[in-house]
Amino acid sequence: MDPDELEARIPKLKAKERDVVLRELGYYYLQLYLKERNKESLNKSISFYSQVNKKDCTVLNNLGLCYMYLGKCEDSMDTFNSAREVCKNEDEYMLDFNYSLALLNCGKPSEAYVVMKSLLKQKKDPYSVRLFGRICLSLSKRDLSYVREAVPLLESLDQPVEELILSYILLGKDHDKKLIDKALELAKENGDKELIAEALLVKGDLPSLEMALSIFRELGDARGEARALYLISIVQQDRLPEALSAVEKLEESDKKEILYDMYKRTKISSLLKEAMRIAETQEDWLFLARGYRELSRTENEVDNLRKAVEFYEKYIDSK
Repeated sequence: MDPDELEARIPKLKAKERDVVLRELGYYYLQLYLKERNKESLNKSISFYSQVNKKDCTVLNNLGLCYMYLGKCEDSMDTFNSAREVCKNEDEYMLDFNYSLALLNCGKPSEAYVVMKSLLKQKKDPYSVRLFGRICLSLSKRDLSYVREAVPLLESLDQPVEELILSYILLGKDHDKKLIDKALELAKENGDKELIAEALLVKGDLPSLEMALSIFRELGDARGEARALYLISIVQQDRLPEALSAVEKLEESDKKEILYDMYKRTKISSLLKEAMRIAETQEDWLFLARGYRELSRTENEVDNLRKAVEFYEKYIDSK
């Protein structure tokens, strides 16, 4: 039945029938969001699910997902925790899986890692292995050993998945040519142009970089284009203005690391200061500590070293 027709019937229904229709509409709009990624569908799903009188494990689980997709982390966590009070043993796996997903999406990969490690002892299905891979990739900036831990599990799956290819690319940055070749082979097998371009970037020779640049341009990926141009400009210095122009067009969240790399190469302090300005808006205290330490080598040594220590302490306190 049409969802609008179902909604129109709600006021006329008795409590039990009303709950059935509200559940159907909540589920319908959640699935519609997953298909179209329109956040208004999430709001409708939340509205209908919230009106269900007897909220069972499925209703609370789906509500938690809706809040997660909206970025309402506290609401999501609270809802999943409420679900634990009504979920039966057979539902706990689904609940813990989605709770781990919410932790990852809400910027808590370390907590997600603990939950998924426990789940994988119970069951190693492809969905859990892939989520564990995503979590380990998220933790890779802290320690690549997380990625190394995920690789055997990802390799055990019947089909090569994105998380495995990204893991090979990350580990290949340590100059392991075999892993980069593996990543390229699997990305081509999957027909994933974005991952092909990422692997070519890490391969790093000029023909590979030019090919990556071409793919990123074809995909309309401005960040990828800027990164490719920056790497090309290391080999062909006359391409540096073109790379700088591409970086300027990026969203601020994408600029920071590229600007810092450019500073390390050119020693143009304005590039470092712009990267630090962005870091401050992101509350990236570790980056600011690193930036002020770098600045202290060329200007206001004592003052900038003091600021470096202050931001490092702020970073430690935030952990």
